[in-house]
Amino acid sequence: MSDSATLLKTGHVPGEVGIWTFVLTDLTVFTFYFVTFFYQRGQHPADFHAGASHLSIARGTANTVALLTASLFVAVATHLVREGNTRLARILFGAAALCGAAFIANKPFEWLHELDAGFGPHHDNFFQLYYMLTGLHLAHVIVAMAVLYFVVRATGQIRGGHVTPRHRRFVENGATYWHLVDAIWLILFAVFYLVR
Repeated sequence: MSDSATLLKTGHVPGEVGIWTFVLTDLTVFTFYFVTFFYQRGQHPADFHAGASHLSIARGTANTVALLTASLFVAVATHLVREGNTRLARILFGAAALCGAAFIANKPFEWLHELDAGFGPHHDNFFQLYYMLTGLHLAHVIVAMAVLYFVVRATGQIRGGHVTPRHRRFVENGATYWHLVDAIWLILFAVFYLVR
């Protein structure tokens, strides 16, 4: 039976308790911000409708596709590491990093477009929250890119397809963090770009 099948059969939860504690803490912080967003939206519905209608759904969708594609690469690469196929896993982790770089490169252009149109962080509550939350998320993506770098390095240290539990946990921790960042973006995309 393959290592992946054994992990699934035993009900293995990827990563360690520490990463899940971090994930829950980070989600709690973002939940506070989302509650603030919906409270402010209830207080200033016209501002939030106008702000959302100004954002480019095409750019938001491009960012979403980049991060979802990266998450697919990370998920498949993590599975490949468990199977001992580290060469292909490293390629897919690299492809995920390229998708993350596309997201990072697109976000400043999106912000500049809004700023040039006169929609800065001081314009209204919608844009204040927009810049704050997308900026905080962008910082998370940058950290996730650094995590991917270390995951690729760790994967390169695996010799002969023999994946130690330590290597597996390290890769799973990195993948878990990446998926957290992706999940947060999906919520941001929905509340800022799609909710009108």
